[in-house]
Amino acid sequence: MDLEEKTNQMKPGETTEIRDAFIGYKKLPARVILYRLTDAQVKKRRKNQDFKEKKKGKELSDKRKRLTHINVYITNIASEIVPKEHIHHLYSLRWQIEIVFKTWKSFFQIDRCKNVKRERLECHLYGQLIAILICSSTLFRMRDLLLRKKQIELSEYKAFYMIQTYFPMFFQALQENTQAYTKILLRLFHLLGKNGRKSHRYKKKTIFDILGVVYEFSLPTAKVA
Repeated sequence: MDLEEKTNQMKPGETTEIRDAFIGYKKLPARVILYRLTDAQVKKRRKNQDFKEKKKGKELSDKRKRLTHINVYITNIASEIVPKEHIHHLYSLRWQIEIVFKTWKSFFQIDRCKNVKRERLECHLYGQLIAILICSSTLFRMRDLLLRKKQIELSEYKAFYMIQTYFPMFFQALQENTQAYTKILLRLFHLLGKNGRKSHRYKKKTIFDILGVVYEFSLPTAKVA
């Protein structure tokens, strides 16, 4: 398959699927989806590639420049679950997994532990996981509210940092009453809306948009009697 030829046949933002594709010696059936990037996406990718090549003291080849315009996805997800038009957006969520691992390691040191007895290790691990659960629950609830009420999308990394710094205030408020705890949450909500927003250099779908699309197409089709 000539990727350059396929790219020239596609318009920016267009998605096409290669039928009857097989991979490996066992010839496992798979879906091959080609997505041609928009001009804004190509510009951003080219800039990143040029920066990396300059650090190596090299120059980007003409062929790589031409292939900058296209993404190739190979998957076995059924087309009835996720149509080809949504594969690109679904794969863009992979970075969210990296962000989760980064926040767990940066703010909760989940990857570090001293040489201690098993019981103490379990207590430490459970404590960290409980803290992560509190932080994640607070983050996703406030993230949803800010997006719906103020059209602000939060940065996971910034929000995780801010929320975990509020843990001492959470603990102190819980010792008082529900009203004190509510005030702390409102204060945090306004802080996240002001300083925790995600910066977009170009317009893109939010995580909630992508997950909503995927969830919509993953629902079983209702049978009509």
